[in-house]
Amino acid sequence: MIRRLNVANLLPLLALIGIAALTFWLKESASPPQAREDERPRHSPDASAENFVVSRFDANGSLRYRLVADYMEHYPDDDSSHVRMPRLTAYRPKSPEITLNGKSAIITEQGKRVLVQEDVVLTRVAFADNPALIARTPELVVLPDEGRAFNQHPVRITQGENWISGVGLQVDNNQSTFMLKSNVRGEYLRKAKPGVQNP
Repeated sequence: MIRRLNVANLLPLLALIGIAALTFWLKESASPPQAREDERPRHSPDASAENFVVSRFDANGSLRYRLVADYMEHYPDDDSSHVRMPRLTAYRPKSPEITLNGKSAIITEQGKRVLVQEDVVLTRVAFADNPALIARTPELVVLPDEGRAFNQHPVRITQGENWISGVGLQVDNNQSTFMLKSNVRGEYLRKAKPGVQNP
């Protein structure tokens, strides 16, 4: 005995299948495409700026440091900023300014860490009877909020006719100190008193 299918009885089932398929399609269309496991975010900039200035102040409104640079690019994959020709100046009440220059810098940790690179020159301006102190090194890590800087590279520091060199520099702007870690050597000329010659 052959049964004939009644198409009218299948219409509700077909309608349910159609609604389910439409729901699945809408869900897939609205969802962002998932990246493949072997795909990683590309290191490409999402923003840039020219001739910019960034200033940071303390709780009392006093200027702590200022960063000036020719050009900056921000990279979203690691939240870093790459800077050309940076000039970072640190300020402390009743203390001489310290300025740091380089050809490039990488800013990370939301500005808490700055790696200044390529022909880095750190200058503490002259004050009272002291000439300017100038330190030269290939690169320097700066923690602006902490007032510290350090590296593990050769450093040469000059102040007037005096000089000192070594490997590994630690700067504490809060204490106005510069420290070399190893291979230290230098030359210091004592100031002659009026009418007295240096031996």
